[in-house]
Amino acid sequence: MSGNEAEKSDLDSNGSIATGNGTAKHQRNGATLTPLSADALMRDIRQRTRTDIEKHKDKRKSFSAFQADAKKGTEHRAGDLLQSSELLFLNRFCAQSDYLHNDHLTSHRPGIIGKIISKFKRKLHSYLFFYLDRYIGSQRDFQINLVRHLNDSAKYIDGRDMSNFWELIRKIDYDVQKALDRIERINDEQTGTLRTQEKWVNETVRSNVIELRETVSRHSAEIQTLESVARGLESIVSRLKNSQLSSATNGSSIPTAEESHSGTKSVADYSYLLLENRYRGSEESISNRLSIYPQIFKESEKNHGEAPVLEIGSGRGELLSLFKEASLPAYGVDLDQAMVEAASAKGLDAKLGDGIAHLRGVQDHSLRGVIAIQVVEHLTRAQLEDLFELCTKKIRSGGRVVFETINPRSLLALSSNYFRDPTHVWPLHPDTLEYAMNLAGLQTVEVRYLSPVERDSQLRPLPVEEYMSPRLAHTIQTIDRNFEQLNSLLYGYQDYCIVAEVR
Repeated sequence: MSGNEAEKSDLDSNGSIATGNGTAKHQRNGATLTPLSADALMRDIRQRTRTDIEKHKDKRKSFSAFQADAKKGTEHRAGDLLQSSELLFLNRFCAQSDYLHNDHLTSHRPGIIGKIISKFKRKLHSYLFFYLDRYIGSQRDFQINLVRHLNDSAKYIDGRDMSNFWELIRKIDYDVQKALDRIERINDEQTGTLRTQEKWVNETVRSNVIELRETVSRHSAEIQTLESVARGLESIVSRLKNSQLSSATNGSSIPTAEESHSGTKSVADYSYLLLENRYRGSEESISNRLSIYPQIFKESEKNHGEAPVLEIGSGRGELLSLFKEASLPAYGVDLDQAMVEAASAKGLDAKLGDGIAHLRGVQDHSLRGVIAIQVVEHLTRAQLEDLFELCTKKIRSGGRVVFETINPRSLLALSSNYFRDPTHVWPLHPDTLEYAMNLAGLQTVEVRYLSPVERDSQLRPLPVEEYMSPRLAHTIQTIDRNFEQLNSLLYGYQDYCIVAEVR
């Protein structure tokens, strides 16, 4: 029995299928069906599909193409398309081929009827698949290629999105870094400009303040000079008046050194007193500067008793006043009658005469010490040697000898202080004066430098800023060292004193 004949015998109980000339008849339960064909079956399927679509079109969601909005952005992320549930569904059902088998075709009817119906369904399925094999195969190939294309497209789109994402990240990083560099550059430029302006303002203010201080200091010095000159003139006028009154009553006055030798009477010369009042400084400032000397003689007070200190060239008596305040016995000798009158008017012991000549007439080893402020530059070399020799004879052992003079190592002091006084003979270098005193037997205790020049009046060093290169900083440091050397030469200590002891 052939396969077709077997099929006929299997279907004769419930119906039959007769084939011939491409047509078939299906009989079931005594009813005759229209001949079956692939075209008719497909038309029927399409008609039912259109009917179902038309019936459920209200429930079906309409398709709308996705439109990206650059302003609003999108929730789609790289990788979402490849991992989407729709694509996973297509891949899963495309890989399944269960529908090619008919084992799943069953009937809900029990018993022999259900089996017959199931067998009929399977036969019908096999028959349909036999005629629709090429169509189903082509559809399957289409579906497989479509799913493969969708997978490749999803991979491409996700890869492109990922590449665009990282490219965008790199561009954002580049733009942010570029913006930060520009901000930093602008900040550096603004900071540099601000520092330059701040430095300029500070230097301008500092320069103006220094200029203002110098102006105020100059005016203050001029005012003090005028006050000193005024007080000197007042004292001179007072002394002249007292001298006239004294002459009118008893015809006597203070004798001068000339009168002592010639027996004649002369009028005091006040020109040098006026010179000191004008240029040396006020009595208050001179007293402050000379306040270091009483302590020097206090230190050598032991075993001297009431022995006095002799000041040669006592002038207006500033130092004698300090000795008096320190309870040290002292007196002064000066050649200028006006100076002696000024000191005597203060109640100080000041005598008119030559200091060296007076020292020659003093008893040996009777003095506590000798001090001469701004005197030795008025003496010749022979007078200096005579003075040193007399000091070793007239001062007790352990007594002090103090000589203060202008420091010639300072060009400012030499040009301004030394040459201003026409009675100066020769400037004395500290080494020269110390050497001459040591030759005479006076043992040097110390050499002290006095009257420093104000820092604002000296050459100011250049500042070394942080932004300068090492080479520029080294150059500025070298210039500053040169400034220090120039300051020591030009603006060094204006005075010095040598303290010696008699052995």
